[in-house]
Amino acid sequence: MEEKNRFSKLLNNLMTEAELKNNTLAQELQYDVSYISKWVSGRMIPAEKSSRKILDGISKCIVNNASEAGRRSLMENYQVDNIGDLKSAILDNIMAEYNYVNEMKKNTGNDVAPKTLFFPELNLSQYIGKMHHPVLRRVNSLDVVAVMDLMAVEHEYRIQFTMIENEHIPDHRGYPDVHYSMILNIQLEKWDYLYDTLFLIHLLTDNTFVDFQLYGDEQAAGRLIFAVKDDFVISGLLINTDRCISVALSEEVDNCNTIYKNMKAFCSKERLLFRRVQMSDLLLQHDYVHNLLSPNLRWVIGHLTEHFLPDELFEEILEELSLTGKLTTSVEVVRNTHRLAKKVMEESHIRMMIYETAFSNLVTAHSVDFYNHKVYLSAEQRMKYMKHMLALCENYENLEIRLVYGKFISDFEFADDQCIFLSDTISCIRLKNVGSPNNMMLVNRFDMQKILEQSFETCWEYEDNVVIYEKEAIVDYVKHMMHGMEMVMNME
Repeated sequence: MEEKNRFSKLLNNLMTEAELKNNTLAQELQYDVSYISKWVSGRMIPAEKSSRKILDGISKCIVNNASEAGRRSLMENYQVDNIGDLKSAILDNIMAEYNYVNEMKKNTGNDVAPKTLFFPELNLSQYIGKMHHPVLRRVNSLDVVAVMDLMAVEHEYRIQFTMIENEHIPDHRGYPDVHYSMILNIQLEKWDYLYDTLFLIHLLTDNTFVDFQLYGDEQAAGRLIFAVKDDFVISGLLINTDRCISVALSEEVDNCNTIYKNMKAFCSKERLLFRRVQMSDLLLQHDYVHNLLSPNLRWVIGHLTEHFLPDELFEEILEELSLTGKLTTSVEVVRNTHRLAKKVMEESHIRMMIYETAFSNLVTAHSVDFYNHKVYLSAEQRMKYMKHMLALCENYENLEIRLVYGKFISDFEFADDQCIFLSDTISCIRLKNVGSPNNMMLVNRFDMQKILEQSFETCWEYEDNVVIYEKEAIVDYVKHMMHGMEMVMNME
């Protein structure tokens, strides 16, 4: 029996899962049932000129007419909570498969891809297009490992290489069954302490919704290899910043799994750049306290945290989380940690860079990061927080505060949302997605510690009107934000 193309396989699987008959789909689309049979069997695919309308109709029909059991199964497969997200997910998936098959048919005259393809040379745009395989739309179970010399490619391609997430994924969702390991070539002597570091932060943040691990090894030098277990692999050799040679692409299971297994062997603890950690572990294992008591504290504050809470507001939040059962650590442990943090703020020398967006987001989004719990504050509570921040800026000479107004690099969406707590002994990163199981990590290697330290110093001394040094100007800015809060309070 002749093998069916990927679009037909997916359409058949979706209709089977939904318990949907060909006649029902034909009536919904107002097509003859013979067309539906040919699409399902793989004898043809929808015409390109009407494909968007047809694929949209297919996704709606599958969701609207699925049996209850079928709809539950589909929602589990696509890891979504509601009908709207399910329609978007199915449309995204079926469109990706259709475009893949249609492009294959145009280029080769065949709608079924050969198990293995070779290309003597590709530019990076072509490579990236082939790397973003439709299988990456699968979110219920996916194992990916990549060995990529991303730091050696042109800046414009880096983000394209890392954009493998699905468009329909909501920000608040996590996908524990999607496992993604990436190995980079980290070279201190070639590191750009602004661009490269912010790219790395963006890469980590952009993948907090999956089980993502980042490794460093010189074996990644000059290599571009991306393997999905059981499904797909593409490999090439980087010859300059925008071109690669000897590209091989395969959907042969044995090829995929052999390369996957060989690359996975490099994903050892020694190569791990950052070690993911939970806040409860940081508190109970005293790493949080260890960081506070370490010498040479340097903080980057991209979103406002529990460090700057006055006692009264701290107790209000603590009581609320305790009553709702959201607190994962004992009240006394959290309270004692707060007391120590307050003492450190009063007496220790801390160099602190605060992004102005951290303040403006408090005014507009109304939330703070309370030990990795997103807590929403009333207007009155936000004013208490800002008054305490103002007091810290005005009265504590031991705190060297600089305000980052704008962006060091405009390329990255998440460049100003992270918090980094550096010290000479233990360092921690807290990324944008507060509450995510993957948003907190400890720096795991000496070279990465040095990179973050040097990046901090580069930003600390940065000019070009991005970093505000003058204490009076910083105090004026905080007062300005407080005035904005007063106006909001009057409206509420």
